[in-house]
Amino acid sequence: MDVENTVSGAAGLGARYRDLCVDVGAALGLDVPVPRLDGPWADEAASVLGRLWNAVLAETLHAADETEIPGARRRELAELLGRIRAAEAELAEARLADRHVLLRRVAASLASVREAKTVDEFLGRVPEAGCRLGFDRVLASRVVDSVWRLHTMCVVHEPRWADEIVAVGKASPPELRGGLIEADVVDRGETRLIFDTQHSQRVDRDLIRVTKSTSYGIAPLTVHGEVVGLLHGDRYHQGRDVDETDRALLTLMAEALSHSLGRLTMLEGLAFLRDTADGLMTRPAALPAPAAPPAPSPRIPLTARENEVMELLAAGRSNRHIARELAITERTAKSHVTQILRKLGVASRTEAIALWLRGGGLS
Repeated sequence: MDVENTVSGAAGLGARYRDLCVDVGAALGLDVPVPRLDGPWADEAASVLGRLWNAVLAETLHAADETEIPGARRRELAELLGRIRAAEAELAEARLADRHVLLRRVAASLASVREAKTVDEFLGRVPEAGCRLGFDRVLASRVVDSVWRLHTMCVVHEPRWADEIVAVGKASPPELRGGLIEADVVDRGETRLIFDTQHSQRVDRDLIRVTKSTSYGIAPLTVHGEVVGLLHGDRYHQGRDVDETDRALLTLMAEALSHSLGRLTMLEGLAFLRDTADGLMTRPAALPAPAAPPAPSPRIPLTARENEVMELLAAGRSNRHIARELAITERTAKSHVTQILRKLGVASRTEAIALWLRGGGLS
């Protein structure tokens, strides 16, 4: 069953919803737009039903105060209220079934991704899995030091175009500052839908030019409460904007991917620490020359505050938890982590922790 039609095709729910709109409009003398059922009408049905309920309820309360109102009119209004409530309940049940359908499709689509052994291999498989869910183009990226680093893209039937888009992004990785919508997704950790991108000032112009995109969705990939990657998807070849069903798909996909990505990241981190420890154990110690005094042990050039941050990083804390424990903002905590990585000359938290521990960070 097509994901976009699971609610709309639920046992005549759409037809009953349309008839209800017509009947309420006629009963109250209101201009209630008749919903078109050839699109994702269910996206706005809940709010429309809520407005219909308020209008009919107001008329019912008015009728209760007027003794001249005939009983048939009161019964008509009561019947309409009952139909509205029944439609709301049926819509809620259909949406729940909708989510189950989406979950099954996401699980089936991501089966091959779960077989990846490294983070790079994992991100390399994600876009193709996303296209199997019905998107025309899917892009997987990493977020490193507030920089958006494109990794792999899938464009249905056009792999060369995918490579061209990624090459443009890698040539000049966009910084997640200055009002980019992607920066909002990273800061808030929420899926966003973007429209009219060709005229937006909040997108990366180089990427929009090469993708020719007009609308797309972005979902965050999160590990331990931190956004470490982004998932983009659109319906370019289908010639339509993304919608709420696409938002749900991207959100569910990102949630499932984030769990696996967290496990892989942890395994790679443990492997890095193990290799570092093995190197220290197997490397022969150099004996100092008899006449020369021993050189002082190199110290990690961190401030007292940065060492506090490193202690929390080594304990597995996220930026959010670091901010809470040090009574600072999350943005300040993120800035400290970025500065630490630069000072230590490393690209990841795991490498920073290993280097810090080797330098006697816990002493």
